Amino acid sequence: MDTFERKYGVKEDEKTRRVHASRRMFCIYQDQLVIAEPNLPYSHAVWFEKNGWMSEQEDSFMNDAVRGIVDSEGDVYFYIGYDFRVNRQIEPIFFRHLGELVEKLGLMPDARIFGGSVKPESGKRWLPRKEYGQIKDNL
Repeated sequence: MDTFERKYGVKEDEKTRRVHASRRMFCIYQDQLVIAEPNLPYSHAVWFEKNGWMSEQEDSFMNDAVRGIVDSEGDVYFYIGYDFRVNRQIEPIFFRHLGELVEKLGLMPDARIFGGSVKPESGKRWLPRKEYGQIKDNL
């Protein structure tokens, strides 16, 4: 198990790689929205490392950068840290970039927005910590 797997608490097996490839990652880096290429079969940590934004030795970026995903249903999740938390400090950062995210990915106005995620038992669905309604209600 690599360093990122230990910190996430999630085993990077084939099932996890399929889930990763089914969603589209994004992050807000230096107050700019960055959207990952589609179908990437790995975590934000690996994406960040490949972009040179962090390393296994220096991974504070994971706790500093607002990041998230658009799932296969078109719903949006955003969070921070290895524990997928959401707080009042990151909400305005995310919502400042929501319009651009919607435009660049062609998201539907009735798609939902969620903050944070709770890691479930292995094999179970990840549940959001907070719901913000639909995209159209937040633009």
